[in-house]
Amino acid sequence: MRVIAAALRRLATEARKYKESIEELLGFTVYYDVVPAPAGRKVALKSRSSCRILMCAPGTNQYLVFESLFERDCAVVFWAMKSVRSVEAQYGPIEWTDEDGVIHEHWADLRVQYDNGEVVLYCVRPAEKVKRGALKAMVEDICNHALKYHAHRIEILTEKVVTKSDIYRAREILAARRLKNSPDCARLVELLKTKTKPVRAFELLDEFGLGGAGWIALWNLMGDGLVEHVTSDKSLTFEPVSFVRARRAN
Repeated sequence: MRVIAAALRRLATEARKYKESIEELLGFTVYYDVVPAPAGRKVALKSRSSCRILMCAPGTNQYLVFESLFERDCAVVFWAMKSVRSVEAQYGPIEWTDEDGVIHEHWADLRVQYDNGEVVLYCVRPAEKVKRGALKAMVEDICNHALKYHAHRIEILTEKVVTKSDIYRAREILAARRLKNSPDCARLVELLKTKTKPVRAFELLDEFGLGGAGWIALWNLMGDGLVEHVTSDKSLTFEPVSFVRARRAN
């Protein structure tokens, strides 16, 4: 009886600490209106060859329109970075006049602003299209004639730059970030710091305990740059058998 009474007291204490959500207080689910994020142009939601992708930026009610799945995936990778402040899609128009006096316009697929104030424009294309050279020539013209009015740099992103493993990692980090538990993260990173060499992820989490909570903590720590995936091949997808270690101080 004493054990049961003590357990009930603990439950009552935890209940007082728990803060009810808006949905619980009202008794029904709350839906928030979403609005389009600022963009330089409107994109048709469907073309003859493909459908567009709509996705809300994490932590906001603004949705962005992407012209391809890979373009959306690149945005997800940037959203997962702690150093990124904001991501915009369909930025432009960027105008410049070539040596023949012809005016050109271009819309960057993504505009990314970093915490240090740097702004970078990204052209997202399949590697096969980049090989043709037209896009590289256009990027060079923008750098020479118009970039200073819009950003610090402009780059081309292909599937060779942003790999499937990068996209998988970013998705897991964003999903874990919504469920982040700071005490779990602190305890897991301290446990990892006691290891003198890299350890397999599943072995670390077996020692840590708490099941799925351990994976959430691990993904958050990797997203925060406190834990790194130890591999010589950056294209490899992170798996339970992958090696991890606490990030070393520079």
